[in-house]
Amino acid sequence: MANTLPKASFSQIVNHPVTYMLMVAVSAAWFFVYQFTGSTKQVSENCEKEKQELRLDLEAERAEKNSLIKALLVKNGIINEIQNATDSVVREKVGNEAKRIIK
Repeated sequence: MANTLPKASFSQIVNHPVTYMLMVAVSAAWFFVYQFTGSTKQVSENCEKEKQELRLDLEAERAEKNSLIKALLVKNGIINEIQNATDSVVREKVGNEAKRIIK
């Protein structure tokens, strides 16, 4: 006896209810595997650790950059001028406040 099953077209296979049940079963299985294996928790913890390390690295790099900029400004004499100008403004404000308080 030869194969007497009728040949189904692709659209008939896709539209068959067993195909939909199979897709739902596979989707549910993936959901449970993904949800309960803890892989997402581990990935999240790894990301948090890496984020903290990167923030520390960023702070260190910024501190180093700021110290280099300050060294260049001191070398060029700019920082002294800024400091002197700031000091004179502060002295002037404090002096005016002191005069106002004494009166």
